[in-house]
Amino acid sequence: MAVNYAAGLSPYSDKGKCGLPEIFDPPEELERKVRELADLIRSSSNVVFHTGAGISTASGIPDFRGPNGVWTMEEKGLSPKFDTTFENARPSKTHMALLGLQRVGILKFLVSQNVDGLHVRSGFPRDKLAELHGNMFVEECVKCGKQYVRDAVVGSMGLKPTGRLCSVTKARGLRACRGKLRDTILDWEDSLPDRDLTLADEACRKADLSVTLGTSLQIKPSGNLPLITKKRGGKLVIVNLQATKHDRQADLRIHAYVDDVMTKLMKHLGLEVPEWTGPVVVESAELAKPEQLFRFDPGARGLLKEEPLSQHNGTGGLCPDLGTTLVERRDSLKQECPSPDTGPTTVKKMKVEPFLT
Repeated sequence: MAVNYAAGLSPYSDKGKCGLPEIFDPPEELERKVRELADLIRSSSNVVFHTGAGISTASGIPDFRGPNGVWTMEEKGLSPKFDTTFENARPSKTHMALLGLQRVGILKFLVSQNVDGLHVRSGFPRDKLAELHGNMFVEECVKCGKQYVRDAVVGSMGLKPTGRLCSVTKARGLRACRGKLRDTILDWEDSLPDRDLTLADEACRKADLSVTLGTSLQIKPSGNLPLITKKRGGKLVIVNLQATKHDRQADLRIHAYVDDVMTKLMKHLGLEVPEWTGPVVVESAELAKPEQLFRFDPGARGLLKEEPLSQHNGTGGLCPDLGTTLVERRDSLKQECPSPDTGPTTVKKMKVEPFLT
């Protein structure tokens, strides 16, 4: 649970602004704003979504800075409430709607600060996802980099050994790698994973619309990534019940439960929210079932006949739509963009940024 995750982090005094009042748009205003969001999506060619803890509260996992969030309750000397475990949590309507948007080619990339694993367990392709703060169900070999997605949480935090060894077989049938496996969960001040940060940075630079869901955007560099899209001429939409750090930069702000927003959005786009049938791991969008792939026509406001989407190779250490390795691309980013516009690539450790209202 988020409670266990928060308790497992090292002591850290500045956890940001907690317990800010929630804001709810009136019903008519909410409908108007969701229609505006749908129009923005129809007029965009490259949409990136960013998710925070607020999208998992409907799954029974508490957030951190909401009225009943883990750190809000901690500040009050109270114990947070929780309704489930990470293993038993079910993806919310928002998780499944994001999967639906990816399947029809609207959502090009997903950036998440969440460690609960619900995006992966919903069936969202891992090559279209950056989990910037790790995943409670994933462990990684320190020797060869192989990742394992488990059915249960791996049992440690803070990039520590899990007690298991890598089973990857070397070429020519030689013995297995047997490198030590460690968890992928970041502690305060840990550097973000290069692969995920590089992919997220690249996706935000290519995007003409960034949509944030359920995050106050206080943690950097994750919270600053949507601003890259804005600085490069794109649009920024913020969906959150509380004020966020970057409200002034937003072209549209929606104050409502994210499940309500995403359900209404899918209806406006003429799309169905996929049903969740149980945990499933999809490594690549190319491996999705053919019947799950459709083409979305903005003019038609819905789906057209079944048709495979264009394929992008995002596995094997390559960036989607690029012919360079992650290391090569990361180095080129540093060389191309030494200015402040480089954004979060220059700040790789997980920190809280001062909240300005």
